[in-house]
Formats: sequence, structure tokens, C-alpha cells
Amino acid sequence: MRGRLAQRVLLIGWDGADWRMINSLLEKGQLPHLEKLINEGVMGNVASLTPMLSPILWTSIATGKYADKHQVLSFAEPDGTTGRVRPVTSASRRCKALWNILSERGLKVGLVSWLASHPAEKVNGFVVTDRFAHAPLEPGKAWEPVENSVHPPELLEEACKFRVHPAQTTPMQVAPFIPRLAEFDALKDPKVQELRVLLAQCATTHAVATWLMQTQPWDFLAIYYEAIDRFAHAFMEFHPPKAPHISDEEFERYKNVMTACYRFHDLMLGRLMQLAGNDTTVILVSDHGFHCDHRRPEGSSKIHEGRPVAWHRPYGVLVIRGPHIKKDQRVYGASLLDVAPTVLTLLGCPVARDMDGKPLKQIFDLETVEIAEIDSYETPGEPDAAGASAEDPWAARQVLARLVDLGYMEDDSTEGAVLDRLRNLGQVYAATGRPKLAIEQFEQVLAKKPDDRGCKISIAACRIQMGQLDAAEHLVSELLADEADAPLANYYLGLIHLRRGDPEAALKYLRRAEEANPGCVELQCQIGQVYLRQQRWKRAEAAFKKAIEMDPDCAEAHDGLGVAYRAQKRPEEAVYEHMQSIALLHYRPLTHINLGLALAETGQFDWAIRAFEVALEQNPYNPFPHRCLAHIYRQVKNDAQKAAEHLAQARRLVAARRQALTQQIDTHRSKDSPQ
Repeated sequence: MRGRLAQRVLLIGWDGADWRMINSLLEKGQLPHLEKLINEGVMGNVASLTPMLSPILWTSIATGKYADKHQVLSFAEPDGTTGRVRPVTSASRRCKALWNILSERGLKVGLVSWLASHPAEKVNGFVVTDRFAHAPLEPGKAWEPVENSVHPPELLEEACKFRVHPAQTTPMQVAPFIPRLAEFDALKDPKVQELRVLLAQCATTHAVATWLMQTQPWDFLAIYYEAIDRFAHAFMEFHPPKAPHISDEEFERYKNVMTACYRFHDLMLGRLMQLAGNDTTVILVSDHGFHCDHRRPEGSSKIHEGRPVAWHRPYGVLVIRGPHIKKDQRVYGASLLDVAPTVLTLLGCPVARDMDGKPLKQIFDLETVEIAEIDSYETPGEPDAAGASAEDPWAARQVLARLVDLGYMEDDSTEGAVLDRLRNLGQVYAATGRPKLAIEQFEQVLAKKPDDRGCKISIAACRIQMGQLDAAEHLVSELLADEADAPLANYYLGLIHLRRGDPEAALKYLRRAEEANPGCVELQCQIGQVYLRQQRWKRAEAAFKKAIEMDPDCAEAHDGLGVAYRAQKRPEEAVYEHMQSIALLHYRPLTHINLGLALAETGQFDWAIRAFEVALEQNPYNPFPHRCLAHIYRQVKNDAQKAAEHLAQARRLVAARRQALTQQIDTHRSKDSPQ
């Protein structure tokens, strides 16, 4: 089927929502509206991106592109005009978002509270920006309308009637979050006041969104709720089970806050579903998860030194319900990048080839869904944001002060903003297999801040990725002198020796790191990899099982366990573990190769072929899947022509690699030769 599959699409963003928290509440019947949405549609994990910072992630959700393309790289950025720092804005985005694309194609769009949406863009519909709901915290100060926070401007006055000031929150509204509210002086409790601020902002977003849903036409509406993540950073450390650093009094006072937060969101979801109607496709997504159980990091969940990601989990929530969507089924291997292409497909619009995500075709109950494509929606010479108005400098300074106060930024200095962007862009490049570009960013940070250990470790990881092991070891060895960094240094030295083909030395360093950090999942996975290299299959199996026990959602551990099973002639179990890994993290070519090998050993050759094809789709430069396909087509399918095609392609890739390596060697020789 081709064309428009949805009459309307409602995209709901819950920042930081996590299945582990949700599932425990679903089992108790405490989220009835979300349960209904799940039963009537598809649900599953959605893989987050690196770095897990909200402005970056929600812009990737809206554009279908990695941050190096959309260029929203932090909470703030240097202003090229004034030389000062400004919060990221709609003008910071260097490519079109869903609301721009759909608006240009004649659809009515709406946007409420989306991150980095201020000043409001001029679209075919309405926009309420992320600045609209933030009330002044100073007692008695008038709450003036935020300039350029609403489009069209004539809606601003009426929209302001739906704002909720923190001072308007009542004990009756706060009591579901803190049942013991009457047992202490709540007005002097800073946590209660923080809760009131978050509750008021969330209520404002919901009130203005539901008003607009009922009074304005829309084909696509995106609403962003930041409260779960903000509540979690403020109160997750008090959530059961009781953490060692929390007093009994604090635990009894705040232990119910997170449960109440999710139940509040479920009530709001129910109202949105009611207003949207059954003919509207509803997509609920979170940008990442949030640790909520015994696997929580030690210490406070507050944001520390501008780094909010320590408590974030790499898998968010995805639920989709509507016409032509499967019912009560799971969706596997989704990424945040897939949301925008899926919305375009639902609304009958082509998917741009320069988007990094793909439509989730698996969600449809149709036999075939044809995906129209175009090269790009970007037009050279067009302004980056669709007619966004100018930023109010005074308002911008207030937002920066709030970000610093919340811990999202260490300070509001220009240098700090520049370094944050460089670090984050480096992480984007490193996570997407572009280590050389990543190193360039990290080295710019070190030029300004030579003692930045994080960047040194990141460069070392990139050097390992590039096979530059001596350079990586030199960097890592510098950190061994600092006792606090020794566990991390030992971890990377283990990786280096593993890449050198010395598993005994690798295991020595990894065991040292394990002594200092016995609960580290990544360490267990690398220890498992060492045992795989040594062909000690049972020990590898034990290491990966230990990692899975620590974190059942570790895709690498499931994949490694599958390899250990296949080596022990247990291919059926291997297939299951590789499938588990892919369900958690689809974009991992090696896992698809491992799955193909296991499927071939079970005699499921058609599925094996598809697994190797997916591996090539994700990494077309690897000759190994071509060799596997050549073998299957020659030995099993008796298709000599296809076998020859894949074998020829494998040989071309090997030859290209050799040529590139020769050129690298010649370049280094010419640099080293005397002039």
C-alpha cells in the first residue's frame, strides 16, 4: 500500500520514561491508559543515541538525523553575533524538522513545548515553544508573556490563560506525590518547592496542548513533556528500594514521588487519547530510559557538573497505535532516528535519503507498505529555521541561569559552551564510526583544557577503534598515575592488548579493573570477549551470563553469549541470544553476521541470507557477509551466478582495503622522509 496511512498523527514525548518503571506499574494496574494504548498497538524499546542529552536527542527525533547534521549539540551555544552564550534555539537547528517538512507540503501542524523550539517558527499551524511554560520563580514577580513564544501571535493572549504558576499549586495537588505532606513544614522544604515548579510547568504544557487540540485544526501534533526526566533527577534516589545514602525520614517522605509522576502522566495521556480519537495514530516515545531499581548508580540522582547522563539508560519507550498498525505486538530494533521517517510514511510523504533513520515497516498490519523517497528536503540558501523570530537577550540570560542552577551547565561562559559542543560532537562521531573526526573535536578541547581526562580517554578509545594501539596505550598509561582513573585505564589497556592478540595480558588488566568496579557490565562483556578469543567457551558463557544478570538489556552480552553457544554446538540457543541482542540494538552489523552464522548452522538458510543482507545494509564495506552469501548460494541454493557475484564483491572490497592501506603507508613514508 502506498499513500497516506494515517488521518492524523499525535506524537507525544515523555523525556526519560523507562520500561522498567512502567512495567512494575502496569503489573499493579496503575497505568490504565498506557496499558490500553499498548494493547491496541505495538510497543518496544527504542535505542537512544550518544551523547544522551535531551536537546540533542529530541532534535534527532524531530529530524531523523544525527547531531552532526542538525547541529543542536548542547543546552547552550556561543552566539556569533554578540560573542556571548545563548540557549539553543529553533535557529540553532541546521536542517528541517517534521513540522517544517509537513507544513511545506500543505499539512496543518502543531508543536507544544518541544525542546529547542523557541523562538516560534512560522509554520502552517501553531507553535507554543519550550519557553512558554517557565514561570518566574521570584515571589510576587509578574509573569509577563514570553515574547515570540507562540505562533501565530494572536494566540498568545488566550494561551496565557492556561498557564499554571507554581504558587497556584495546592496541597491537594501535591499530596498524591508526597502523602505525608501534612507531617512537616512543606513551605520550607526545598524539595516540595521544586516539585511544585515541575508540576506547574507540566500542567501548563498539558493545559495549552489540550486547548489547542480542541480549537485548532491539525494533521500532525507534537507535544513534549519534560517532567519525568526532571522529576527523576530530583527524586529517583528516594524511590524504592531505599538507597544507602538516603535517611529513613527522606525515604518515607519522598518514596512515592516517582510513582505519582508516572500516574499523573498516564492521566494526561488518557485525556490526549480521548481528544485525538481512535482514527488518530498516536506515537508515544521517550528519548532514553532512567535507572529506577537496584541497578541505580550510587549517590544522588541530581545532575552533577553539567553531566545528566549518569542515570540515563540507553533504551527508551516506544508505543504506536492507530489505523493500519498491528495490535498488541512488539516492535524490535527501533531507534530514535526512525521516528521522523515513520511519521512521514504515515502521512503519505516521501522519506529523505539524507535522513539517518528508516521507517518502521514492521509496525504495519498491511502486506506491503511502499516507501516513497526523495534525496533531501533541504534547500540550499534557505534559512535554517522557518522564519523564527529574534531572541530576547534578557530572557535568554534568565534561561541560562536556570540551566546552570539545575546543573545542566557548569557555568554560562563562552569557553564552556564551546568545549561542551566539541565534546558532544566528538561523541557523536565516535559513536557513529567516525573516529578520525571525533579525535579532531577532542583535540580542540585539549588545546584549551590540557588536563581534560575524559577527552584523553575518548581519544584513546578512538585510536583503538582505528587500530593505532601504541598511541592509545601512551595516552592511557598517562592516566595510570592517577589512582582515581586507574580502573578505567586498566579497562582500556585490556582492550588494547586484546586487539594486539595477547588475551592473557588483556585478561590481567581487565581483572584489575574488575576488582575496582565489580558491577560494571561493560567489563564483564570484555572479559567474555577475551575468553572467546582464547576459545574458553564455558568461561565466556559465564562472563556474558554475569553481564546479563547485571543488565538484562545489554545487547553486547546477548550477542557474545550467542557466539559462545554456537562454538559449543548449540546453534538454536545462539539464534535466540542473537535475536535478543538485535531486539535491543538493531544497528549492529556484527550481531547480524553472528545471527546469520547461527541460522545457517540450524539449516534456516533463507533467514541466514536475510541476516547477512542486513549486515551489508548497515556496513556495505565488510567483505565477510559477501563470502558467507557466496557459500550459501553455491553450496545450498545451487545458484552459481549469485555466488559468483558475492564472491567478486568480496574480492573488490578486500582489494580496496589493501589499496587504502598502501596509500596510508606511502603517505606516512613521505612525511617521515628527509626533505
